[in-house]
Amino acid sequence: MGMEMKRGRQIRPMTVDDIPQVGRLFYKTFRNRASNSSNAFNDYFEQLFFGSPIYQQQYGSIVHETSAGHISSVVSAVPMQYMVDGAIITARLLCAFMTDPDMPCHGAAELALTMRPRNQDLCFTDSASPASAGAFKAARAALLPVHGLDWCRVFRPAGFFARSAASRSTLGRHAARLPLARPVDHIIRRMIPGLHVEPGAGMHDEDMAPELFVATVQDFLSDYPVRPVWSGPELNWILDVARLNASLGDLNIRSVWDQNAELIGCFVYFGRPGMIAQVMNIFSQKGKDALVINRMMYHLEQAGLVAARGHVQPRQLDALSRQRAMYYKHRAHTCVSTRHAGVLNAIDRNDMYIGGLAGESWSRLVSDFF
Repeated sequence: MGMEMKRGRQIRPMTVDDIPQVGRLFYKTFRNRASNSSNAFNDYFEQLFFGSPIYQQQYGSIVHETSAGHISSVVSAVPMQYMVDGAIITARLLCAFMTDPDMPCHGAAELALTMRPRNQDLCFTDSASPASAGAFKAARAALLPVHGLDWCRVFRPAGFFARSAASRSTLGRHAARLPLARPVDHIIRRMIPGLHVEPGAGMHDEDMAPELFVATVQDFLSDYPVRPVWSGPELNWILDVARLNASLGDLNIRSVWDQNAELIGCFVYFGRPGMIAQVMNIFSQKGKDALVINRMMYHLEQAGLVAARGHVQPRQLDALSRQRAMYYKHRAHTCVSTRHAGVLNAIDRNDMYIGGLAGESWSRLVSDFF
């Protein structure tokens, strides 16, 4: 996207030199703090938005700058390569949208106009607020309502409620440290057999080397006409940056094998025993979704997680719904802006793959900072 001049203001690509000013705007917008961003934040922001091996300025973040040189609005974006009907394009994963409430709103409106479908090969977000989704809809972008759902499968109810309370308040964090959940869950799990997960006949799962994951994940996505390319350098970079999100626990990749010792799927999640697992992605051979999902749930239960949550992929909704102790809730809006009819057709058929590692939930800006 070229630089655009309007009435003494400009829309231009973000540069590394902008980070301190953008960081201050991030704190003001999302942390309600009028302070300079920390060095740790600035370093991470640079790594996330300028560090991808496929980064090119025309596919990165953009800012609106006033004639006085002040950045009034920002759309932060990570470039991601996507396959669209056999052709590789560079898409934008849209992340934080920021606008200074103490400055005129022209910048936000002008940035929003650049996201119109006619201006974009492909840009998308899986974390839009209702206001942002409304702006996308007004610009005639596509909204994917099912992708905006989270699923949650509970294994240990007392531990789950303690963890949930801890994430919402200081009092909840103190209460969660009390050793009450484990004996309560022992009783509850004896009373409610549906909380347990059966292992699946002949199935097993094991740690998956990142090299094997990178080499095979495309095999599980090949029937999606619109999907992330995930070349070795790009996917390894995503995994490396994702591992920095320590607030979600350890990043785990597990492979799933059937009774014939055939690799039928894999899954990626954050978590440690006693935590709520945050599942990034579940991949499987066609028709094997239920087997892979059940084995994943069995592993998470046996590993001591109190619950698991993740984003709904429409093709997996039936298999997910076969699980007991499962519920769904709206998380955020998923929006896509594109000039390609093939992408819109894929959306209509639930043939576009978005979410998890092909989304924003692995970023520390979503769950951890600062």
